[in-house]
Amino acid sequence: MTTKFETSAPSSDGARVLKVTGEVDMETSPALKDHILKALKGTKILRIDLRDVGYLDSSGIAVLIGGKKEAAKAKVEYRLLDPSPQVKSVIELSQLQMFFTIESPGAPK
Repeated sequence: MTTKFETSAPSSDGARVLKVTGEVDMETSPALKDHILKALKGTKILRIDLRDVGYLDSSGIAVLIGGKKEAAKAKVEYRLLDPSPQVKSVIELSQLQMFFTIESPGAPK
């Protein structure tokens, strides 16, 4: 499966969305890291849309954690948007559900 990354322009409230599609593993996690670092520039809020991620391994979790740390340094709010069931399971197994701010559809933004 091909992994794709798509970054939106900042909205009127300064938020940007990085949509991730496919699998995040040892092969694709470096590209995710690059996209997160680029997306943090010039935004107040970064949402990582994970609804279309079918697989996430420990290297992907490490990139998401690193992204949150970089966001904190840049004073950018960092949120995971609607993680797929597979991603949510990995986050819960890693006991990181309280570490990340996770937004679901219909939840206040």
